[in-house]
Formats: sequence, structure tokens, C-alpha cells
Amino acid sequence: MRARKLIPELLDHTPGMFRLLAAAALMSAAGNVFSSVMPDFLCNVLRVGGDVRGALETPRELPGFLQVVMLSALAGLGRAGVISLSFWAGAASFVGLALAGASFPWFVAMMILWSASMHLFVPLRDAMAVDLAGETRRGVVLGNVGASRSLGLIVGTVSVWLVMDLAGMGYGQTFWASAVLLVAGAILCRGLVKLEHSDPDRVKPRRFVVRREYRLYYVLAVLFGARKQIFLTFAPWLLVSVYGQRAPELALAMGVSAGAGLFSKPLFGNLIDRFGERTVLTWESVLVFLMCVSYAAAPSVLEPVAAVFTLYGLYVLDELLFSLAMARTTYLSRILLAKEDMVPTLGLGGTIDHAVSMAVPAGAGFLWVTAGTWSVFALASVVALVNLFFVRRMPGHREHSAA
Repeated sequence: MRARKLIPELLDHTPGMFRLLAAAALMSAAGNVFSSVMPDFLCNVLRVGGDVRGALETPRELPGFLQVVMLSALAGLGRAGVISLSFWAGAASFVGLALAGASFPWFVAMMILWSASMHLFVPLRDAMAVDLAGETRRGVVLGNVGASRSLGLIVGTVSVWLVMDLAGMGYGQTFWASAVLLVAGAILCRGLVKLEHSDPDRVKPRRFVVRREYRLYYVLAVLFGARKQIFLTFAPWLLVSVYGQRAPELALAMGVSAGAGLFSKPLFGNLIDRFGERTVLTWESVLVFLMCVSYAAAPSVLEPVAAVFTLYGLYVLDELLFSLAMARTTYLSRILLAKEDMVPTLGLGGTIDHAVSMAVPAGAGFLWVTAGTWSVFALASVVALVNLFFVRRMPGHREHSAA
């Protein structure tokens, strides 16, 4: 997609889409702050090691594991209502983090609350985007959502740099800045609630769905959970614990990936609509495999300075490839037996994903401290190959069209 088309595509043509894109940007900004500051805070304030860092992913991912339960319990609020609630919960979590100081239990409690707010938001965001997209623009619209998230990542990067680097303030002030962003998002989402209640064709909520026809989607959710969590946990941890990188540097890397994502994510969405999910996810699997091998080899074959630059380059590439998860969402939207299956199936996929996400980091953390850093990324390379096998079992684009 050409750069000059980016802004019109992002703004789209409906007030609902504009509010959804803005909400995605604000939630992403807060998420970037948390992701940038968390490794630094754990390493330099709470003084945890790699094994504890890996084990912390279990409570952090618990809300993701319970995603289908949370969505079912809150289904009566409607999609927009739960989105609004997720912003208020997220704001409360950052206020709590700002007040936590060096209390490890308090930090864990607020981390879980933040995780719950984010995991409520993501499936509803994607479901609303698919509804607004129509039959032929799902990839493009989800790509635009991804671009708005990249814009949010830039906002989060700027927030961390302004507060911690330029102003010389601490972690607490950074968390307060994120709380302000999320309160703004909660106010914005009040408009989504009004729009949803005024829509006579809105999808009625369904609380729980398991269908044999969606089994490949479930398998892909398992594999994505393993691949995702290894990189989310241990790629930044490698930079922080081995090479002494800090929150501003990590935020800058996320900002670079976000700037690239403004253009690459709409392009990826367009490629999904044009060539189909199987082709796009095949190339993603191959690239992830090569990236895993590079992560494993870089610390031992490169000098420290070259290794840091290489690892940051891989980190940016990894962030961009994560956006191809939208292909799993468009695949699900094409095979749905009923429109109201969308949210509960996304929720169940999230639960399956996070069941793996909770188990993998603890085992990978054990590998980290016993076999070395290379072993964690070697494990991820195996996951990439298994993912490639199952991706090739997806129907091709022409088969989708014929169906």
C-alpha cells in the first residue's frame, strides 16, 4: 500500500472505526510503556533473575488463560461496554504500579490487573474491526488497526523518553503518564458504547463456543502462544541482563518498529486480502525460523557491540512479524459457521494461546540458566517449523473464495 494512502485508510469512513482506531492507539501506547519499563524495573529495582523473570509470566498470562471466562462473564455489557471497562481497569493498574514502590507482591497484583485489561480489549477490538470491515476488506482494516497500534507505540516511546530520559524522572511518573493515556481512552470509548446501542444489527453476545470446524485455528493459537511468549519474555531480557540495556533503549527499539509498522501493517493486511492467509503465514514461519537461529547464534559469534545492533534489528523485525497474527483472525472470520461465534472463539483461542504462554516461560527460564541463552531460541525455532507444517494445511486463497 502506498504511503499517501495511509492516512485516509486509517481514518476510514465511519465514526465507529475512527474511535476504535484511536482506542487501539491509546491501549498500545500504555502497553509499550509497560513492556519498556518492566524488564528494567524487574532487573534494577526488584533485582530478580532470569528464572524468576520466566516464572512471572505465569501470573502475568493468567488473565489471558481466563480470557474466554472473562468475556463470557461480561458478555451482557456488549463489546463496546467491555472495551470501556478494560480502559478503566488498565488506568487503575498503572495508578497502582505508580504507588507500588519496590513491593514485589504489589507489583505482581497490578501486573495481573493490567494484563486482564489488555486481554479483555484485544479480542473485542479485532471482532469490532472485522464487523466494520465487510466481506472483502478484513485484512486491510485489521492492518489499519495494526498501524494505529504502531502509532500508539510511538506515543508510548515518546512518553518513556520524555519522562525518564529528558525529564530525568523515575518509574512512578512514567506509570502515571500511562494512567492518563488510558483515562483518555476510557472517555473516548463512551462514544463506542453509544454507537453500539444505536445499531439495530449488532451481533447478540454468545458466551461460549467450541466447534470441530475451528480445530486448525485452535492449533495455530497453541503454536502462536509458544512462539510469542519466548520472544516477549526473553528477547528484551537478553538485551537487559546480558548487554545492560535500559528502558529508554528498549522503548526506542519499539518506537523504530512502530514507525515501520505504520506502513508495513496496512501492507501486510493488503497482502492477506490479496494472497490469502496460508501464503502469508508460510513466509512468516520461514522468517521466524531464521530469526530464531540468529537470536541463538548472535551472542556467541559476534562481538558485543555488533551483537547488540544485531539483536535490536531482530527485535524490530520480530515486532513487525507479530502483526501477522491478524491473518489468524481473518482466517477465523472466513470459516465462521455463525457470526456470533467470533468473540467467544477469539476468546477461546486466547485462552489456549495463554495456557501455552503460562507454561513455556518457566521451562524456557530453566533452560536459560542451565543450558544457556541459545537454547531458548533454539526451542523457538522448533516451534516455527511445527507452525509451518500446520499453516500448510490451511485452505488456499482460491479455495476460500470458492467456498
